[in-house]
Amino acid sequence: RCAAALNSVTTTPNVQPRMSAQGPIQVQLAKAQDSVPPKWALVGGTIWELKYDGYRAPLRVTGQGAELWSRNGSNLSSHFPDLVAAAEAQLAAGVVLDGEAVVWLDGRLNFDQLQRRRVSRPAVAAKLAREHPASYVAFDLLTLGEQDLRPHPWRDRRAALEDLASTWRPPLQLSPYTDDYDTALEWQVDYRVAGVEGLVTKGAGSPYRPGSRDWIKVRSRE
Repeated sequence: RCAAALNSVTTTPNVQPRMSAQGPIQVQLAKAQDSVPPKWALVGGTIWELKYDGYRAPLRVTGQGAELWSRNGSNLSSHFPDLVAAAEAQLAAGVVLDGEAVVWLDGRLNFDQLQRRRVSRPAVAAKLAREHPASYVAFDLLTLGEQDLRPHPWRDRRAALEDLASTWRPPLQLSPYTDDYDTALEWQVDYRVAGVEGLVTKGAGSPYRPGSRDWIKVRSRE
């Protein structure tokens, strides 16, 4: 399925190092800004995604199973056995996603439950997972099988991610986006009640650059 989504991708030099099969996954970062950037502020046109109150957690599936990492290089797999099990059941080896681990409680994101997982022993984390299951909200696809997608534009990575996610079941979820400025401004207000922190702005024509701060995050204001 996903190969079809990439048929129209123009071959570009692999400007990123090959994704390591082991160890932490370096992610792209965002710089803070006070106002929402306009439509043509970033390369290839601007898109806006939700900024979740969760743990940034790139996820990798290998022949040995799934791994969940923090943005700082800590292995979170034992703290989120529910997400690891879902990834192993629904994703093939060679998939690397970027996304957020979140917990919904009473219709709102609950960061306290995530923190309880992080500081708990594996047995306790498993109990917490049964009591308050986590969700994984994916917003980027970094590798697919043997193909490194990071040099490709966001719009092409997104097309491949949507294709991959078409058969997903909870707790795996696809993060929404909009390319409409007015809708983005509405999201800042409408999603605040659900605990969403704000927006992340990205260039639709930009590659995925680990370690860079080319994205822009704007927190919602009360």
